[in-house]
Amino acid sequence: MDQEVIMATPPLPPPPRARCVVRLKLPPAWTPEEDARLQRLAKENGFRRWSRVARSMPRRSARSCRDRWRHHLARDVYHRPFTARDDDELLRLHYRLGDRWKEIGRAVYGRTSRVMKHRWRELRRSGFPLAAAARKEQALAMVDNMVESEVDESDQSLPPPELQRSLADALASSFGCCSLAHDHAMDPLAGSLALGFACMAV
Repeated sequence: MDQEVIMATPPLPPPPRARCVVRLKLPPAWTPEEDARLQRLAKENGFRRWSRVARSMPRRSARSCRDRWRHHLARDVYHRPFTARDDDELLRLHYRLGDRWKEIGRAVYGRTSRVMKHRWRELRRSGFPLAAAARKEQALAMVDNMVESEVDESDQSLPPPELQRSLADALASSFGCCSLAHDHAMDPLAGSLALGFACMAV
């Protein structure tokens, strides 16, 4: 009877798992006053000594100061949207260099490596590289068709084989009448004149 009671009791629920909550503390947004101070300090320190710049910027690290300058405030950084030409250039560079974003950023004036990397991820999510590859294959197929049609037209521009044979026979007969093929000794100047006249006759 005790065995039956033990069998009838439901199994115990598993112990609750501990939950791990991660709270990220984002840095505060940059204000126009901080940007102006950062521009002044960066210029004073030659756009290099970011730890010295960060000492004069409360709540900012050297890395955040450098990133803010390089990706937002530098004069040579473009803030315009990407065009189709920019996307094609990015696709070409990524095909050649792979994921070496520093080199890609150096190859394109006014765009940083971070901006190029983010744009590549956007394009990849939207399926742009696949569409570009399909367009490239379509363009190559069009070029192949054009080359084939040009080859067909050049075949049509040649004279028919019968006429080609008759021209070859005429040339052979005119060269045959020259005295260059004979074994007896002759004047080389006379032979070259005869050859020239035979070619003119054709």
